[in-house]
Amino acid sequence: MTGAMLQITWLPGDDRLRGRCHCGVQAEADEPVAMWEWLLAHPDHPAGGPATPDPAAILPRPPAHFV
Repeated sequence: MTGAMLQITWLPGDDRLRGRCHCGVQAEADEPVAMWEWLLAHPDHPAGGPATPDPAAILPRPPAHFV
């Protein structure tokens, strides 16, 4: 993959991410790990972007002042 570029950007005013693969395919996701896994799956990207994780499987993050 010489010269290939993968890009993830935050969507303004939202917590969603937009990923763009070097092949030109774009998708949106809520989780950075899911987006990177989707991008790195090239050329086998699932249609429509990364799968949405089960909300029960996502652990809540502590407030920043507790970290």
